[in-house]
Amino acid sequence: MTDNARQPKGIPAGGQFAATSHTEPDVNLAPAAGSAPDAAGIIAANQSPVSLRFVAYDDRLTKEQMGMILAGQWNDAENDVDENFSDSAYDQAVETARTEINEAHEEGRFDREWDELDQDEQDAARYAVEERDDSDPVKDLLRNTPDQLLRTSLGRPAERLPEPRWASGHRLDDGGFTARHDAVAALLKESGMNVDSPEVREAIEELINEGPYDWHEGVQLDVLWYGGIEDAVPTPRAESPETEGQKVLEFAKPHILLIDKWNGSGHDVVVPAAMKRTLTRVGDDDGEAPQTGRAYLDSDAGGYGWDDVAGVHKPAYKDGAPSATWSA
Repeated sequence: MTDNARQPKGIPAGGQFAATSHTEPDVNLAPAAGSAPDAAGIIAANQSPVSLRFVAYDDRLTKEQMGMILAGQWNDAENDVDENFSDSAYDQAVETARTEINEAHEEGRFDREWDELDQDEQDAARYAVEERDDSDPVKDLLRNTPDQLLRTSLGRPAERLPEPRWASGHRLDDGGFTARHDAVAALLKESGMNVDSPEVREAIEELINEGPYDWHEGVQLDVLWYGGIEDAVPTPRAESPETEGQKVLEFAKPHILLIDKWNGSGHDVVVPAAMKRTLTRVGDDDGEAPQTGRAYLDSDAGGYGWDDVAGVHKPAYKDGAPSATWSA
């Protein structure tokens, strides 16, 4: 039997069943280099999404937020909504982090409880929770927001008068009525309406007879309807093949409103002829489109709204809501 080169002299060698066998001393190898999981790592390892911004069933977009969306300013609307939810989202993120850290401690996956972490560790854990947030409060608020009384402008008819004197109500019998009729008809025709039928001519005459007495830059010819906000947005929230081009609103039998925004006088009629309006697509860095290129709330018209002065039953304008499509 040869000496075991690894065995120190004087220590007999033998098999594991030898009566006088001695084993080599145990060797404790150091663990592989690496650090224990930190609090943020514990949170990040959980891939389950969380919803930090809870929208109740009766939560709605504010008037200001609706205005931003109708103007195509989605980033502004998202920032405003996030600001309103910031406190509750912060509290929910902290509570979620606390719960998951304490559960990890109870299960032996982490060596400390939440209250034993310093502020930096708690902040990092909260940030990790926020990275898993899949809530979309703008989408939820938009879904909860009911139909609104909306308008889009066809323009200022006073600008279409061939002579300024016909803007005065005192001139209606001195060529003013015909001039006004032609001005309104021109604006309607530019939106694709056939203005030659007796029914359309009669509707225009009613607008002139019952509408604002004097015309000026505050008098507008608008389309009025009761419908959803999302159908009237000029710019999609996210790009997709389905939302390329511009938003086109097609009205079968529109409610046409002639209103003086300065004093509230006005009149609306249902015109039995189809028309369409193309909204101006804008980017987040673009300015707001003019009222002839976008839809807006009746209550946000920059003057008197029709409901302000007439106290209308808004759902009565539902039949005037357009079909909305994206057209390249």
